Amino acid sequence: MQKTSDTRELLIVSAGEIFAEHGFDGVSTRMIADRAGVKLSAIHYHFGTKDNLYVEACIAAHERGNITNFAIVIAENPALAETPEGQAEIIRTTIFRKFHDVFRPDRPEWQTKLLLRELANPTEAMKTLVEKIFKPDAESAANFYQSVRPDATDAEAAAWSDLMYGELLLYKMAKRTVEMIRDVNMLNEQFYRTAASKLARAMILEAELPLPADLQ
Repeated sequence: MQKTSDTRELLIVSAGEIFAEHGFDGVSTRMIADRAGVKLSAIHYHFGTKDNLYVEACIAAHERGNITNFAIVIAENPALAETPEGQAEIIRTTIFRKFHDVFRPDRPEWQTKLLLRELANPTEAMKTLVEKIFKPDAESAANFYQSVRPDATDAEAAAWSDLMYGELLLYKMAKRTVEMIRDVNMLNEQFYRTAASKLARAMILEAELPLPADLQ
């Protein structure tokens, strides 16, 4: 007999895959149940509504991939925040881990595709995603910048953090276009390491912190 937790996980993955393919409006609960190979009643038992299942699929897509932010890195090693060199390392670590999480080759395609679809055409689920994921993530970056640069305005802190999010979104949402412009299939693991290094260097310098040896 299939465990309740297994059924719930199966529904989240199956829903994520099919939502990523067809969007929220193009999917019925019957389609999800058929994809998962379970009874339709299982969706209502575990999630109540299609809307709730969609939110859970989006949250799972984010948490199983891009789970690093400044607050997490600082919590792992609070002593880093006490020196300029440590603060620079916080930026470096956060950016490299962000790139790894977002662009790692073993990440299921549905996770990225679903999140990009939601970012491009927000549904009601975006309110939950913003409150639980995107807003805390962005605030952790802005708060870190203002802890390093106490004189910075909220707008300056937001613009600094957007340097990272903007580049991540560019390479995810416009991958094919970027490669067409450059006439080469260059967005690979080696390129992402280079991009992460350049971005970390720029953000560290803008924060007026000393560069780590490998970024000098």
